[in-house]
Amino acid sequence: MKHSLVLLATTLLTSYAQILRPEIVPYPQLDLSSFNNQEIGLLGDFDALSQYKYSGASNFTNQNNLTNNLYYTEGDNDRFVTLGEVDGSVSKILPITSDTFLLLGNFSSIGDHSVSAPAMFNITSNYFTRIDSNSSIDGSVTTGLYDSSENVIYLGGDFTFNDTSSAALYNLTSRSLQSTLFEGFDDNSHVNSIIKVGENIIFGGQFNTLGLPDLLSSTSDKSNISVTTDQLVSLKYATFSSSDDNSSPDSLACPVNGQEWSVSGSTAATLDIGLPYTVMPSKVRIYNSANNDSQIQLFRLITAPADSIMNLTYVDPATGEFAYCDAWCPLLDSNSLNDALEDTDAEDRVLPFGDTSLSWNANYQDFGFVNSLDVYSFIFQALQSYGDGISLAGFEIYQSSFPTYANNSLNEPACDSSASYSTTDLNGSWVSSSNGQYLMSTVDVTDGIPDVGVTFYPNITYAGEYSILMYTPGCSTDNTCDYRGIVNVTVYDEVTNEIIYTDEIWQTNTDEKYDALVYDHLDNPVRVEMNLMSTVLSGNQEQVVVVADRILTTIYSIDQIISHNGTVSINGIFEYSPSNFTSLDVSNITGSDFVGNTSINLIGASLSDDADIQLAYYHNRIYVGGDFESEYGDNFFAINVDESPSSNSTISANASSVNGGLDGAITDLQVVSNGVLVLGDFENTNNETEIHSLSGDSDGSFSGAAFNNGSWFSFGDVDSTSVANVTLKNNDYWVFDNQTWDAENSTWYSPSSLLAFNVSAAGKSGDNTLFVGALRTSDASGNKGFMLSNSTLAGNITSDALTNSTITSGWFINESLSVFGGDFVTQSGITNLFLKSGNETIGLDIDWDGNTTVSKLFSYGSKLFIGTTGGGSAGDHDFNGVIVYNLNNQTFQSIDSLDGPEVKVNEFGYLNRTYLVVGGEFDSAGSQDCSGLCFYNMNETTWTQLIDDFSGTVNTFRFLNNTLVAGGDFKYQNDDLNLFAYDFNSTNQEQPSHFADIDFEVKKMLLVDNTTSGRTIVSGESSISAYDGSSWHSISADLEGSTIEDIQLLDLESSNGMNNGSLFDSDQVLFVSGNLTISKYGYANVAYFNSTAWLPFIITTHERTTATISSIFMNKDQSALYVSGSLTNSTRPSTTSSSTPTSSTTGSEKEKSGKMDRGFIVLVSLASAVGTIGVIGAIGSFFLFKNKKQEYMPLEPRVNEMEMLDTVPPENLLKHV
Repeated sequence: MKHSLVLLATTLLTSYAQILRPEIVPYPQLDLSSFNNQEIGLLGDFDALSQYKYSGASNFTNQNNLTNNLYYTEGDNDRFVTLGEVDGSVSKILPITSDTFLLLGNFSSIGDHSVSAPAMFNITSNYFTRIDSNSSIDGSVTTGLYDSSENVIYLGGDFTFNDTSSAALYNLTSRSLQSTLFEGFDDNSHVNSIIKVGENIIFGGQFNTLGLPDLLSSTSDKSNISVTTDQLVSLKYATFSSSDDNSSPDSLACPVNGQEWSVSGSTAATLDIGLPYTVMPSKVRIYNSANNDSQIQLFRLITAPADSIMNLTYVDPATGEFAYCDAWCPLLDSNSLNDALEDTDAEDRVLPFGDTSLSWNANYQDFGFVNSLDVYSFIFQALQSYGDGISLAGFEIYQSSFPTYANNSLNEPACDSSASYSTTDLNGSWVSSSNGQYLMSTVDVTDGIPDVGVTFYPNITYAGEYSILMYTPGCSTDNTCDYRGIVNVTVYDEVTNEIIYTDEIWQTNTDEKYDALVYDHLDNPVRVEMNLMSTVLSGNQEQVVVVADRILTTIYSIDQIISHNGTVSINGIFEYSPSNFTSLDVSNITGSDFVGNTSINLIGASLSDDADIQLAYYHNRIYVGGDFESEYGDNFFAINVDESPSSNSTISANASSVNGGLDGAITDLQVVSNGVLVLGDFENTNNETEIHSLSGDSDGSFSGAAFNNGSWFSFGDVDSTSVANVTLKNNDYWVFDNQTWDAENSTWYSPSSLLAFNVSAAGKSGDNTLFVGALRTSDASGNKGFMLSNSTLAGNITSDALTNSTITSGWFINESLSVFGGDFVTQSGITNLFLKSGNETIGLDIDWDGNTTVSKLFSYGSKLFIGTTGGGSAGDHDFNGVIVYNLNNQTFQSIDSLDGPEVKVNEFGYLNRTYLVVGGEFDSAGSQDCSGLCFYNMNETTWTQLIDDFSGTVNTFRFLNNTLVAGGDFKYQNDDLNLFAYDFNSTNQEQPSHFADIDFEVKKMLLVDNTTSGRTIVSGESSISAYDGSSWHSISADLEGSTIEDIQLLDLESSNGMNNGSLFDSDQVLFVSGNLTISKYGYANVAYFNSTAWLPFIITTHERTTATISSIFMNKDQSALYVSGSLTNSTRPSTTSSSTPTSSTTGSEKEKSGKMDRGFIVLVSLASAVGTIGVIGAIGSFFLFKNKKQEYMPLEPRVNEMEMLDTVPPENLLKHV
């Protein structure tokens, strides 16, 4: 089959070889050991995020508005592939083979490639193939079916082709579109459904004749259907013995496994079969050996307890008539059977016999019992061989009256592959009787009657007249007469759940008895429930013994499912057997039976005229829906079929009512994993059967959509003309026109940040799924901020939901406390800023103006500095641009506001342990003119400008000891600059020459070597440049069209051999965030540069807008980058420390201090100890006296670790002594 499909490449229209096997994007192995909890964070405006695992993954975010695309996925939906936008519509996707799909609808292209319906798509060869390459189909193809036996695709719909109507076929072997052998249907016909049952094809639609009507003229006066109603006796627990102990007679328990009972070197042998219970056999089926030299020629059959030779009847293959035998019964060899097979028709090889039928074929012969008798043992005597040995391939026993045992082991078939057999379910605690044939349960009834019982499921496969008897063992056999009770027995119709019989049965009988439960016509299989009802004795009886043995089902007759000679009538249903047409000669049709009066054709003929039929095949039942009236129920009924292998090519079938049908027409039937979906214009069943509500909002009617799995279920008000079944993320969904049902969770589906989709057509074959629609999918929900570890998406920064919001900035304070800010309101009411401690989200009492957002965060010592884009009030102070918050005493400090048209703080730092350095977009601070960069003296609480002739916008800066390095768009001494360096210990401010080479506004900056002359990386709004120590290099060519928000260098677990270290170290990788478009990969929100190429890392999505990641949160202490050393230039303003420094002391400072006397050392130690105790005491006092009425959570007081560890200056120490 695969070879023939590969040959379709000659009609190739489109190749997607690279698309269906997308490139796997490598995941960098980051070394995050220096970060708190070994995690970093992503901050921005997004609802969900995914790791970018393969090329094309960005097609499944809402950044790419793909609404009518063809998608492919395999396995557990870990990867999706977009095959292109569909120009038109796809109405159905039907699986052809495990790797090929048929696309139906009305479309002219997919993506950039011309392909029209009907078309095939092959996963293995990655080709689209147009079936109707010559545009010879006039009309619409609406359904199809692949027949693997013939290697053809049957097409149906409302169309004409080659002067035939409504049906055609595509031959995969010859790669040609052809008419069907019966030349379609009548001119005004259409086909809605095509199904395959057994080896036959069944068409459903609206038609009443064939394109070749002569095929419907039948000359046969014999039935072309044989029905086997008796059932196979299981030999699983039978005992086998043989005259030759080495002959493996027990291999006959399951003859399909290829083994044989074989006795070599002898032309006569004996086989004994002992049954675990008594049966009344109707016939035996004997499979002669496949070995010509060991085939048996004569045999006899002896049974016990009769201990006599059986009188048997069989169909003589030579005459087609009954023959009889007893002591010398013949078996034909395989050559004789094959010769006779060629000279007879299938219908001549089977004859009715009593309650059963006898037949033969190339492998077996049936022998019926002339007399009815009980048997528990068989002795098969092989009397003569065609060769030198004795072998038997199979020995099967059938019975017309068949038991269903409470002991389910006795019901089990000998062959595990048996599709249909009787079963039993037990409820309660049961043990076997002494003889092992029935079960007993001793029930404690002191606290009432518990739920104890047995449910029998007899294997009833045909509608007809039946009797069902229940056998109850006598109490004298187990001495339980004083403890027996009363059981309730109820017989239910398995399809409709209607009660057929119910009554009480007393189990106090001394000897075995039977009770008649059913003697009636049965349309469907039944179940028999027996449950303990009460005790016999009133009063204080503490125990009851319940017994369960078997029920016995007897078949008296089955419904008429066959007809005889005459003209075959068809009406909306047509059963087509391809094997009947192998000898078709269109010029001479007379006298041959190509189309028979099959039961399925006859059922269709019995419907009201011009019936319009939909078909679905599920669990050996053909569901027939549409617009019609019938004796089985209007608009909906079922046909029970038997697909068991037989000697003929027809299907045994009988129609049965499904709750009287429906009260309106059905427009679509679709099989899903556990039942059938029904769409149409109907409200109820015709016999008002109970309707269960799936959605919880049903008023007891269907409203045009239903689900049936033996019971009826309503979805509520669903207005839909079609439904698509698709499996995504291991969930099964039923997609109606305007709603989608989540079948796994039994609820209406609502789009989420993890999965949002709309599907118009879908098909699944094995692990491969193809569907049309729109899709957005993500790995995890993202609440504007998300933490990442090296191998996983760790989780949201906060569980307090943020909506219509963005987090723009974050700052690590210590291992137990971080702060985050932006433009948001959390579900609990926190606005724009929160502190995160463990799992707690803590807000501050700040009143924000309407358009104010948090743009930058920084902490130094006990102070938290909050930069904003607007104003508000905090405590008793108004602010605009900067808020200062004391983490120790939870108070706000007043600071003069920044001023300008659009105030925005981009960066904070700390200079000489005194000055808060603020960079951003503003014109002045308080009364001080300072554009873009200003200094706030924390001791004197005044703004000042320490750098003359500077103006513009500062987006970022870093301190290199006493040198400030800034990036932005500014002027210094009338020079336009984007990079700027200023040494506070120097009077000669000369700019590094390479700084002038940057011709774009710098947004972010990385000083790789922590010098102004070393390796440097800067980013603008859409570009990134790297300095290698001698020249600049643009590294953003593959990011054209991107918006860059942040850049960071992260360590790798091992060195990258491809990185020569010219731009950054070989054990580092450059990360960038924003809205990125990466050549070869498409959209992403985080990417990384490995020194040679850009690779995508993270994609985010947003329900209503474009998602973005504003910054990469470095989850560790970063203060050293923003704090200067001590100033030594006497030309600079005098400073007095208000807090100890957070960076290490410079070399010059160490030289000035010199050696410290031993007394000072003691004093320093004493001061450190006293300070530590004081801090601990302050923490305890705070929690004791805190104001519990505050709306926000108090913080744990903290002194910077460096304040406790650094050397204390002597002057500070002596001041307090």
